[in-house]
Amino acid sequence: MPIAESEIIMGPMTEYTGIRFALFMLTEYVGIVVLSALTTVLFLGGWHGPFLPGPVWTLIKIFVLAFVVIWVRVSYPRMREDQLQKLAWVGLVPLALFQLALTGVVKVL
Repeated sequence: MPIAESEIIMGPMTEYTGIRFALFMLTEYVGIVVLSALTTVLFLGGWHGPFLPGPVWTLIKIFVLAFVVIWVRVSYPRMREDQLQKLAWVGLVPLALFQLALTGVVKVL
């Protein structure tokens, strides 16, 4: 679970000021860009695309994916612990069991 800055003091970040704080916060966005790059290469076709050279397509895909992730992250409020547990038990666990059963049926057929 990510730490909510508005609910508690940000732990070790209260000790950092200036450039150390900026670098600590920047690592979160670097992680988003790295995960966007991995997702682009592994799942979105990497350098394949029409009309432009490969590296340009890769950079475009990374930028768009990172933009969407950051946009969704800042647009929606953070869920509380009890809301996340309810979502997991009521929604995600039955969905995972259904997917497991469906995979079994498809493999047998």
